[in-house]
Amino acid sequence: MAAPKRHDIILYAVCIALCGVSFFVFNQNVELLLLPHKTAMEFLYNFNFIFIDNIGYRQSNGLFIIAQNCSGVKLFINLFLIMVFGFLHKYTGTKRKIATVVKFYFSALLLAFTITVARIAASVPFCTWERSHLIHNVMSLGIYFAACLIVFFVMERRKVRV
Repeated sequence: MAAPKRHDIILYAVCIALCGVSFFVFNQNVELLLLPHKTAMEFLYNFNFIFIDNIGYRQSNGLFIIAQNCSGVKLFINLFLIMVFGFLHKYTGTKRKIATVVKFYFSALLLAFTITVARIAASVPFCTWERSHLIHNVMSLGIYFAACLIVFFVMERRKVRV
């Protein structure tokens, strides 16, 4: 693989800056950030939620809380950076690379949301257990690590049309 050109390095730097800006913007309004997760849990489990400032959505019975850390923002950033730093070099032309970065951004966002909702939904049955937080954290680590590996291997096997 040839050394990256100056415009490629600039594009990588823009992607890193985009991650920082996204992290800041997404975390500005926790109520809005967690609204899709709350809505999905209401649909899947028929729960009611109450929003508590600076905490998140608490299930009305107090069974669990969908907190700011449950949003999947960190997973989104990891998936996006895996896609950019792992596979952007396969594309040629600056315009095509910029379009690919946009595609990677929204793909990572959709994947992170889907994975996070699945993770929260899978954790709900364990909420009444004594060590539910430990189970939730171990499950989260496993799901997030597996998601990153799957994205990497799927992208690695994909053929890029130049």
